[in-house]
Amino acid sequence: MFESEIRAICIAQVVGITAPAIYSSLTFSYSNMVVPPIVTHAPPRLLAKQWLQAYQYASKFVPPFIISGTLSNAFLAYFSKTRTLRWTYVAAALMTWSIIPVTLLYFEPNVNGAGKWKVQQILEDEGYTMEEKKGIIPSPLVHTARPEARKWAESVEMRDIAIRWAKLNAGRWVVTAIAAITSAVATCNWEDTFK
Repeated sequence: MFESEIRAICIAQVVGITAPAIYSSLTFSYSNMVVPPIVTHAPPRLLAKQWLQAYQYASKFVPPFIISGTLSNAFLAYFSKTRTLRWTYVAAALMTWSIIPVTLLYFEPNVNGAGKWKVQQILEDEGYTMEEKKGIIPSPLVHTARPEARKWAESVEMRDIAIRWAKLNAGRWVVTAIAAITSAVATCNWEDTFK
């Protein structure tokens, strides 16, 4: 192997482990450190504002961690010399990447969308409105809830939506923690391929 290839592999190994690990840590923090105090102490209007800000802020850090972790593990799978190593990195890449479709196809039309719908209801008298989604790509800045999710949001308190969101969000940190561990296991076994 050329020195530049070895350097690229080492960088990919660091990113392949740390990107999903950092995402996992941040997502764990959201579910276990951000949501509990706001649902316990914040009145509905403040809770709505805090949840919306936390939810929308996540869209700034999620894509870089998920994309870099996925691409790094896919790169390492491509350069792996053994089938076992290759499939271990493929598994890490797929677990990391799974966050994107799960978020877009499940969270957005359901609990994320319900939260945004409820926030608009609570803050309506302050003039807060959110546009409807146009096209197929969801955004944290537009309404994405299915009619069933909107109906659910209207029947519960913001606190209930935030608690449900935190519980579902916990699944995402578990998946990426496993991805980080899987990538680390593969990296620990990589040295034999440099010989």
